[in-house]
Amino acid sequence: MKNNFQLSTFNAQLPKGWEVKRLGEVCEILDNLRKPITKRDRVDGDYPYYGATGILSYINDYIFNEKLVLIGEDGAKWFSGANSSFIVKGKYWVNNHAHVIRPNRSIVLDKWIVYFLNFSDLTEFVTGMTVPKLNQGNLKQIKIPLPPLSTQKYIVTILDKAFAEIAKAETI
Repeated sequence: MKNNFQLSTFNAQLPKGWEVKRLGEVCEILDNLRKPITKRDRVDGDYPYYGATGILSYINDYIFNEKLVLIGEDGAKWFSGANSSFIVKGKYWVNNHAHVIRPNRSIVLDKWIVYFLNFSDLTEFVTGMTVPKLNQGNLKQIKIPLPPLSTQKYIVTILDKAFAEIAKAETI
């Protein structure tokens, strides 16, 4: 069953202690640090080279060495359940087809952002007919519910366990 969560539903009453913020208020967008490398210019190596949907290849250099969140800028799908957002860590390179997000971890968890983005229908923020794109301006405007960190941790733990059980069941 696909969750078709619409972001416009946040006009409803939120639990006590929760608030709604725009992604640009709770995260730093590091897109200015991205560098595309043509396939011809890539040198094989040990470091993942990320694009909009994940690892494209492994190269001999990196530009990031920290845990961050990526979401496709173009070349991705943004409907609920599309899993267009993911966490990356270690040493890696990101091209210009994925947004690079550094959450303010004093108020929001990386996994909270990933679960929220992956189970929200973001298509209302996507522009372009021939080449659909989630531009940085629209990315920053996405509203995200923010419970206290302890509640985020609790919910993320439940979701992690549920998805682990689903993955386990799918292998049977």
